[in-house]
Amino acid sequence: MSGLHVQLRSASPIRLEAEFDCGAGELVALVGPSGSGKTSMLRAIAGLWTPSDLQGHIRVAGQAWLDTKAGLQLSPQQRRAGLVFQQYALFPHMTAHANVALAAGPGWTAADVQALLSRLGLDALSQRRPAQLSGGQQQRVALARALVRVMPTPQTASVAAEPEHLPGVLLLDEPFSAVDAPTRQALYRELAALRQKVSVPMVLVTHDLAEARRLADRVVIVDAGQTLQTGEPARVFASPRNARVAELVGIQNHFEGRFFKDQPGWGRLRWTDGAQPEKSIDLTVIDKSKIDDGKPVTWVLNGEQVDVLGDVPGDVPGGGEAANAVAGQTRLRCQLLEVLSLGEISLCTLSPQDLPGQTLTLNLTTRLLGRLQVAAGGWVQLLIAPEALHIMPVREGVI
Repeated sequence: MSGLHVQLRSASPIRLEAEFDCGAGELVALVGPSGSGKTSMLRAIAGLWTPSDLQGHIRVAGQAWLDTKAGLQLSPQQRRAGLVFQQYALFPHMTAHANVALAAGPGWTAADVQALLSRLGLDALSQRRPAQLSGGQQQRVALARALVRVMPTPQTASVAAEPEHLPGVLLLDEPFSAVDAPTRQALYRELAALRQKVSVPMVLVTHDLAEARRLADRVVIVDAGQTLQTGEPARVFASPRNARVAELVGIQNHFEGRFFKDQPGWGRLRWTDGAQPEKSIDLTVIDKSKIDDGKPVTWVLNGEQVDVLGDVPGDVPGGGEAANAVAGQTRLRCQLLEVLSLGEISLCTLSPQDLPGQTLTLNLTTRLLGRLQVAAGGWVQLLIAPEALHIMPVREGVI
């Protein structure tokens, strides 16, 4: 069985209830707030965090690194894990070259280590100690030290890996947070090149959602030590499993409503306002037969799937059933309450004409606003595709 498989439970010193996997050659990002247990999961995989009540298993390429039922627990030295610590953890009395060479396995020569440092832009800095390096340079040394734990030696890179070179995992705890933009791009390229050469599972901890979307094949949303949802970034960010996931992935447009079944395959999402129960808007949604008719829901709007049109005569104003356009699209007339320019993008707050107590946020290009000749106080019409709406059931007693 290839890849990394993790299933862990612990109640102290922090609560942990984690389960995820990462295939060989796959990069999985752990995303969640500070203190959610992401780093503890990495340290548990590496064998550096072993609370007395830890239960579960860790398997890499079919080899058990941890199996509490069988009483098996490999030491950190027995696990071929390359870990980039958030605070680098370099030995202060050793040069960059020596820090990397110390972690290198059999077959790595001093010249091989120097070549790796050169690839990471550290050739001229290899004889400096950590105190003589910037934070970004230290982070690159830490990345090089992790890579030599999982990369085949240059001598074996072109042939099939021997058993002693496998299994391995690369664990990255915020590895790009302290570097400038050009260096970050260079490290992204190095990571992409590494994935083509070394088929090992890679687990990345990051707070940067854009970075997770750019680098990861799958994301694991983590909160309070629990893995809440796993999937491809685009799917998880557009279709969160529940309200908490929606909050953690930074979805701004999160509302309450009620779902009603319509014709087969279609439904109506009634957007409501608790302060004005007499006012509502009906939006057309896809019925996936997972929510019963008339049930309260929370829902999110994916702004990337919303078309913004000018408020021209002849366009259908308002919301509700009369606003349903072809192919299930819904048209809403909205007023621009605020336009905050952020360079090429403007952060726009809009309020629907038929539900003035509610607001939604869209990132619109300055070019589009100029073409529509609209500013704060003006009106636009939104064309919302059913796929832009994702509805989630409300747990009993929770709104």
